[in-house]
Amino acid sequence: MKNEFRKICFNMNKHNKYYYSKKIGWQLYKLCKHHKNILFFIPMDTEVDIHWVLKKLRREKKNIFVPFMEDLSFKMVKYQLPLIKKKFSILEPDNKQKTRIKIDLAIVPIVGIDLTFRRIGFGKGMYDRFFDKLGYRPKVVFVQLKPCFSKNVLTQKHDVRADEYISFNIYKRSKNDSFNNFSRYDIIRSRGIYYRKKNGCGKV
Repeated sequence: MKNEFRKICFNMNKHNKYYYSKKIGWQLYKLCKHHKNILFFIPMDTEVDIHWVLKKLRREKKNIFVPFMEDLSFKMVKYQLPLIKKKFSILEPDNKQKTRIKIDLAIVPIVGIDLTFRRIGFGKGMYDRFFDKLGYRPKVVFVQLKPCFSKNVLTQKHDVRADEYISFNIYKRSKNDSFNNFSRYDIIRSRGIYYRKKNGCGKV
């Protein structure tokens, strides 16, 4: 069931990437202005293009960190150029030195999200292992190009759970344990998933 849901989400992210990324990026930038030490990600083709956000925040002297794959998980390293393509076509800095700085915000890419506000990723479990070993919990914000969330519970308790969720025309805080309350947004059901749109309803 989770794999079928992933396929639906992947098919939704093929169009208007530049436009969606720009709007989501500005929302991320406004959020990150209130934080100093931030874990970001280096986007793949199916994810929000946040390269300009990273550059802008670096110029403002924010401490930006990104994942560096290590075994079945990853470690945090300082974001710096050049970037090198590694396993799974993931771009990483050439820097391999793990940071000891404590982050206060983590921006996490997702494939989808379910009613419990937990992450559905690529199925590798890297973020789950990373946060499990971190020893503390920073504020966690999920981002994705187009909203893709399931009306069913597809995750488990060990899966990463967000404090906030940002997608195109959506900025949702996790005040409750689920997506059941959608203030200011309309809800419709389409192809087995729920989504909402700021100015009325529409099809994905």
